[in-house]
Amino acid sequence: MSEKIKIGIIGLGMVGTPIKRWFEEVRGYKRGQDLFCYDTDPKMGYFDDVNNADVIFVAVPTPPNPDGSCNISIVDNALSRLAGHKIVVIKSTIPPGTTEMFQQKYPRWRILFNPEFLTESRAWEDFLHPTRQLIGYTEKSKGDSAIVLNLLPQGNFSSPWAADYSRFELTATEAEFVKYFSNVFGAVKVTLANIFYDVCEAMSKQSELDVDYENIRTAVGADPRIGPSWLDVHHGVCRGYTGFCFPKDMNGFIAFGEQLVRGSRDGAIQTALLSCGVDGVLSAVRRYNTALLMSQNRTEEDVSKHDKDITLKKEEL
Repeated sequence: MSEKIKIGIIGLGMVGTPIKRWFEEVRGYKRGQDLFCYDTDPKMGYFDDVNNADVIFVAVPTPPNPDGSCNISIVDNALSRLAGHKIVVIKSTIPPGTTEMFQQKYPRWRILFNPEFLTESRAWEDFLHPTRQLIGYTEKSKGDSAIVLNLLPQGNFSSPWAADYSRFELTATEAEFVKYFSNVFGAVKVTLANIFYDVCEAMSKQSELDVDYENIRTAVGADPRIGPSWLDVHHGVCRGYTGFCFPKDMNGFIAFGEQLVRGSRDGAIQTALLSCGVDGVLSAVRRYNTALLMSQNRTEEDVSKHDKDITLKKEEL
């Protein structure tokens, strides 16, 4: 591999664009020389041959299937078009076990999973200053994880090497779980905040007591174990968990869990617990969010979009 590692990026959307900007503005890369970008959208004008690169970041969409499960066909199609011996870094959100499946399907590549944790309104800032920079590996790509980590912005918490040079390793499957855990947790926290808001409002209406949810959330968020994030029920264009990621990933994880329930070989008690968690708790969270959106004349489809598109929809109502 040459002294300056050549970089390829497939998919120049919300996730891929900051990667391109990082290598151009911070690392001094130049398109066509050591940076190669490709996107199927002709309006974007990215038709570089990414096979000229040594390390290729795949940041393509993983839209939901009709049953809510994660559709990985676009990622698969991107991988199928690569040639030579590459380090491939999947940035797209994919179900646990997918990187390992791709590693078996495409044994020539050394495939890693590097989840991204961006908020849409602060994508560049979040990319520059990540709270976590995780490089999950397969057995074949384990030796490449540190190479990719050193190409990216340093995170407050990172893997395989931390800022204090201690070693913390994550497999690709574990990193895939981290991504889903983070987004599902966010959706659950948003839901819990809205439930408390509704209960506070109901009590204020049914009694002479003035209950201000804003005071409550400020005090609750002061606990560092909880934190203030996702407690503002009026954040964004409507109440409930919305946006391009939370609804999609909640549905995707429920579908993933349901698949595990159907294929479970554990005893009846463990299978029942798994089913209760997935079909009981998480599905109940989804039902509440659906009801909350309906109370605002919205559907999950309306809000499962990028923020600017949801705003446009609001103006049309």
